[in-house]
Amino acid sequence: MIANIINTVTGLVLLYATVLRPTWVEHRYLPLAAFAAVILVMALWARRSDAHPWFSSVNIVLAVALGLLSLLPLSTLPNLAFWGGFWVGTLVPTIALWAALYRPAPAPTR
Repeated sequence: MIANIINTVTGLVLLYATVLRPTWVEHRYLPLAAFAAVILVMALWARRSDAHPWFSSVNIVLAVALGLLSLLPLSTLPNLAFWGGFWVGTLVPTIALWAALYRPAPAPTR
């Protein structure tokens, strides 16, 4: 649960950086790579306690996509930098918060 909360905050900070500080994200390789590393590590940690494994699987795929995006020359591709960071920054916190809050009721025993 803690890893999902950290992923939620990380995704919101990524969304803030992408929307309100786009040049900070576009002109450096490190910010998106750092966000991708944090999201990946937290998703791997959360995988052990998630109710369903697809929560962390989606976040792992999004972290890998963000890591690959960070390798591109984003200063020449500002639309890709914006929309890639925007969607990863929107989907990761949504899924991580859902995983943190969703705890199914145990099956009744007979």
